[in-house]
Amino acid sequence: MTEPQSDQVLSELFEVICDRRDRPQSDSYTCKLFQGGDNKILKKIGEESTEVVMACKDADPDSIAAEVADLFYHTLVALAYHQVDLQAVYQKLAERRR
Repeated sequence: MTEPQSDQVLSELFEVICDRRDRPQSDSYTCKLFQGGDNKILKKIGEESTEVVMACKDADPDSIAAEVADLFYHTLVALAYHQVDLQAVYQKLAERRR
């Protein structure tokens, strides 16, 4: 299996997250987040945000990348939970570039 292009990774991950939302699997961490609702999902976003800040403070590029990846993932879970399509986020970003 080839690695997806970097510009596709978020979209593909979002598809997997939405699939877990629509077809829950008992052993899935993503499904456990959905079961916990906003409280669990938002708590994780807060935790990951703090970890990004601390990794940046420590100027550790590998940790920064890992923590931002965790923050992206949990943010995608929040989008899926609230039925917000990732394309809407891409559209907002594109509008801001104009």
